[in-house]
Amino acid sequence: MGATTVNLFLDKRASKGDDGVVKWLISHEGKQRLFTTGLKVSEQDWDFVKKHKSGIPGQVKNDHRRKLWNKLFGNTFEEDYTGKEVESYLARARTIVGKLDDDFSFERFAYEISMFGRETKPSKDVKDKNNVIEALTTKAAGMTKEGRIGNALSYTSTSSSLQRFLESLTEKQRLELLNLPPVLRKESPKKDVILRFEQVTPEFLTSYEKWMLKHGRIRKGTEVSTSPATLTTVGIYCRHIRSVCNDAIESGTMDRALYPFGKRRYMIPAGSNTKKALSKDDVLKIMAHKCSPGFEQRSRDLWVFSYLCNGMNMNDICRIRWQDIEGDRLTFIRQKTARSTRGNQNTIKVTLFEESQAIIKRWASENRKPKDYVFPFLHDEMTPERQKTVINQVVKITNQYMKDVAAANKITEDVNTYSARHSFATILLQSEAPLAFISQALGHTSISTTESYLGSFDDEKTKKYLSALL
Repeated sequence: MGATTVNLFLDKRASKGDDGVVKWLISHEGKQRLFTTGLKVSEQDWDFVKKHKSGIPGQVKNDHRRKLWNKLFGNTFEEDYTGKEVESYLARARTIVGKLDDDFSFERFAYEISMFGRETKPSKDVKDKNNVIEALTTKAAGMTKEGRIGNALSYTSTSSSLQRFLESLTEKQRLELLNLPPVLRKESPKKDVILRFEQVTPEFLTSYEKWMLKHGRIRKGTEVSTSPATLTTVGIYCRHIRSVCNDAIESGTMDRALYPFGKRRYMIPAGSNTKKALSKDDVLKIMAHKCSPGFEQRSRDLWVFSYLCNGMNMNDICRIRWQDIEGDRLTFIRQKTARSTRGNQNTIKVTLFEESQAIIKRWASENRKPKDYVFPFLHDEMTPERQKTVINQVVKITNQYMKDVAAANKITEDVNTYSARHSFATILLQSEAPLAFISQALGHTSISTTESYLGSFDDEKTKKYLSALL
């Protein structure tokens, strides 16, 4: 039997720039196989360390290249995310080949190299920093403590989605995407697969996106039946993955050179931005609609209040306090951006029309202390989770009854809480209000965000503008 040899190889086939991925090149019985280390390096750095693979000269002062040489060709190096002294990439592969000896196979090598450094399980009290799914759940837990329930649920959904994707991988995909071998033992089920940050490559994310667009959504009431997720959902989940990758780079857990997002790497899909604005005529029909008392009238009133109050969303409406109102002026800070723009809080000023004041009078709580909520949906004794549930229920009921209002007025567009905000922005634009004014009224921090809210112009307005050509 011929000797099994180990070398390192820079694979540039999938790269459009001057960098590549370092891979183990294993030769065995006349056959060769490549196994990725996940380490991305520039061609110049690779040429340098390969030239000196037998030993780097003492006069070389480039700290980056000395560390890279230690990581690839030295005996040991200090691992970034654990601080432990571990074998270099070449040394660990040779150690595994020597251990397998006559039992060597490419599959066994793939398994052993994937398990490197994981022989002992960390204490349950110690978080594994190089675990993408654990990073997502940890971030979700932190958001829950801060009362950011919606974001926390979204991060939790992302971690669950990634776990389902990993469990769905075929043996071939496990090898190609994660460099993991087939499941050889019953005690190593697919659910035990840990997704490391270095395994989140552009190829992995592309495969995840394709899977999401086929199986990304679990049907209600079942854990098995799936349907396609939208590109919007894919974009949200991938932005969450990008967020924990950024955290990992910041903490030193992930090598910045392995960052998988951006130009010539993986581009996060934006999804389609379906315009949700109504025409002004349709809005006036809704305002004039004779409602049945109860939920229908409350739903119509909340929708109109949102439209008249700068497109205020339901989360912010439910959280208005009496201290936020002074005469015909309402001021508030959007919950959505309250934390992300903490250093530069953007206070939104709303003019309360007579119609808005009448809605407040009709539905306001009896408690009128400055810190009491205006509308009787929330109270301070509620947990953040309970407040989120109540707001979601208000939105659900409002949307349900607004469908009936739309149908009664023969409005074919979707009429929901989103359309009130989009209609506010688009109708202002069509009345030739400056874009900067609309952006400020919506509480946006950039004009580009405002532009994405705006629907298309109606036919009459289009004809008016085009008439300037003649």
